[in-house]
Amino acid sequence: MAVKKRWHINFSSTESSKALNLCVSRKLGISLSILISIFMLLFLGSLIYTIHNQNKILEAHKIIKENQILKEKIISFSSEIDSILIKLKLMEEWEDEIRIDKNLKTINKEIRDMGIGGIPHVDESFSFFETELHLNYNLALNKLNQLKSKVNFDHETHQELLDQVKLKELLYQNTPSIYPAYGRISDGYGWRIHPITKKKVFHHGLDFGNKIGTPVYATADGKVKSIHKKKYMGKFIVVSHKFGYQTRYGHLYKIYVKEGDLVKRGQIIALLGNSGRSTGPHLHYEVLRYNKHRNPYNYLNKLEDDIILSSE
Repeated sequence: MAVKKRWHINFSSTESSKALNLCVSRKLGISLSILISIFMLLFLGSLIYTIHNQNKILEAHKIIKENQILKEKIISFSSEIDSILIKLKLMEEWEDEIRIDKNLKTINKEIRDMGIGGIPHVDESFSFFETELHLNYNLALNKLNQLKSKVNFDHETHQELLDQVKLKELLYQNTPSIYPAYGRISDGYGWRIHPITKKKVFHHGLDFGNKIGTPVYATADGKVKSIHKKKYMGKFIVVSHKFGYQTRYGHLYKIYVKEGDLVKRGQIIALLGNSGRSTGPHLHYEVLRYNKHRNPYNYLNKLEDDIILSSE
């Protein structure tokens, strides 16, 4: 008679000297082993699945938190753009005030608005996310585009204003616009009877009568073109200026500059005298533009806003 094979399983404990002996048939032992193996595989699979899903849950919570932070940042970013746009508006108002103060043309509001206009751009980057995030992002994006356009437009207008102000100041400094000397105008510009020859001649300047040694001033920024001693004009200075101007100073007593010197408006360049052909101490003063004589009287005490750039 064949002996059936059986599996003996002993269970022992370190706390007891007795051992538990479990005896099962081979077939049952194999079945139990398979069941235990399946159970272990299912347990391990469940454990791995739980851990994997837990990571996904944690990642989802992280994404939700990041999404909330992103929305808050976009809203804050949009508010910062609004603040910058308000400051730009104030700068535009300051620019208009400067233009008015300098008697320059202001920029029409409609033209400014045209400089920042355009079709709103829609970015679909967040279109698959929640609607609020998508809308806030595109609102901030269009504000940013508006800000960029406004900055570019204002930069151009500010640069234009700066160029006009510099040109206006340069024109003022280089245009004869002050009295060349203190004293009464003893003879004007135009036809006259010459006090010595008694002939009718054209007087190309103004005569300022005063005592010898009265300061003579450069009436604009310029460069001393020449210094002469002529029979009729005596000691004589010619100063050239930008924008086609030239001034001449005659009958001088003493000269403080030399040819090639740069002079500033209001600088003392000589002393009034009686040199050359003259009936008494005075300054003969001429103004020329593009080598044509102009009436110096029209240039006395000119303010900056009185002077315009012209080709005449």
